[in-house]
Amino acid sequence: MKKQLICFAVASLLLPGVSFAGDWHTSGKGLAPLAPPVQESCLSYDFIDLEYVHSAYDAGYIDDGQGFGFGFSKSLGHNFFLTGGFNGGSFDYNWAPHIGSVDTRAFRLGLGTHVALAKCVDLTFEGGATHVDAEFQNIHPVVEYDSWGYYVGPGLRARSGRLEVYAKALYFDRSGDGIPGHPYTSPNGAFAGHGWLFTPGMIFHLNEVFGIKVGGEFGEDTSNLLVGGRFHF
Repeated sequence: MKKQLICFAVASLLLPGVSFAGDWHTSGKGLAPLAPPVQESCLSYDFIDLEYVHSAYDAGYIDDGQGFGFGFSKSLGHNFFLTGGFNGGSFDYNWAPHIGSVDTRAFRLGLGTHVALAKCVDLTFEGGATHVDAEFQNIHPVVEYDSWGYYVGPGLRARSGRLEVYAKALYFDRSGDGIPGHPYTSPNGAFAGHGWLFTPGMIFHLNEVFGIKVGGEFGEDTSNLLVGGRFHF
């Protein structure tokens, strides 16, 4: 008699589960839905930037400079990208008895990764190598400044409709040829040796190929205004 009661009790517990086992829709109605995976991002990492650069320096003996810039990004798989750029320009200095101009060239090349926080919001992180060289005119013999370094830091990109905004916080450190007696190459002059560089900006996409770019680069001693365009490929 006890065995029969035990079998009846076990069967009463199992039969409802068995009856619903083949009905997946019914059994799942009471469960919270899983978060959908992040869809394909509307942010592209295949582009070229062309821009005019206006530079302002904290040092009082250096006048504002101007030049042009070129940058690129090329996606490598789903989460990595290659990045690099060139910036060429000039500025005037007046540090008696040296009065003249300085021609500058800056190169960078790095590798980055991005993680989607939402459909059109990415967290980025990148780092790479930099090289800066400059030629001081009206000095005999001509003085040249040459420096190698690195940069690394996080960033954020977000797009809504045609408007995209971005921001980076990059730490850089570089060393090179010091020029004794020429303070315009010291850390508080035209070429800071290390520090943080903040790069906010926005892009208005006219279409899926071309966008208008306005941004800035703010360091401890130098500020750059960037105006130009972005071409997607």
